[in-house]
Amino acid sequence: GIGKIEPDTTCFAFVGDSTFFASAITGMVNAVYNQANMTLVVLDNSTTAMTGHQPHPGTGKTMMGQVVDKVSIEDTLHGIGVKTVETVNPLHLQEAIDCVKRVAVQDGVKAIIFKSPCAVLIKSGKPAQIEESKCIQCKKCIRTLGCPAIMLQDGKVQIEQALCTGCGLCAQVCPTAAIGGACHA
Repeated sequence: GIGKIEPDTTCFAFVGDSTFFASAITGMVNAVYNQANMTLVVLDNSTTAMTGHQPHPGTGKTMMGQVVDKVSIEDTLHGIGVKTVETVNPLHLQEAIDCVKRVAVQDGVKAIIFKSPCAVLIKSGKPAQIEESKCIQCKKCIRTLGCPAIMLQDGKVQIEQALCTGCGLCAQVCPTAAIGGACHA
């Protein structure tokens, strides 16, 4: 409703994939019906992380472990009248940013699905490393990402190897290519 009260406001709604199925579909139906101007962002990691990683209609498995047809978030959104639905990997940072910029300026109800496996269940790769001779301590990696694996230790940016999933986002934001090394070559 904020878009009706303040039409110059850019409206985004964020929801996880399991919550999309549990409670967001009705809100999207109402948004389409009421001709809202908003962007839904679905964070699709194919699990229900906050309540124990159980399956949901989008995972293709039942609670009893039966393999079933997945219910497509994209098809569901198209089915209720959302015309623009784009899926992008959030770990491809520039591609994700470009997608948000492109979709957000369109009129009406639209959706972006950020699809990437849950980092708790699947490690993306080897942990990132910082090449200290290249690091200028700008702290852009800390300010931009808020990653729990990146921290200041004795005034220097460090990566806690046990917490790093190897997603590579930090290497993508580092202005001096100090993050990466062999793990992201």
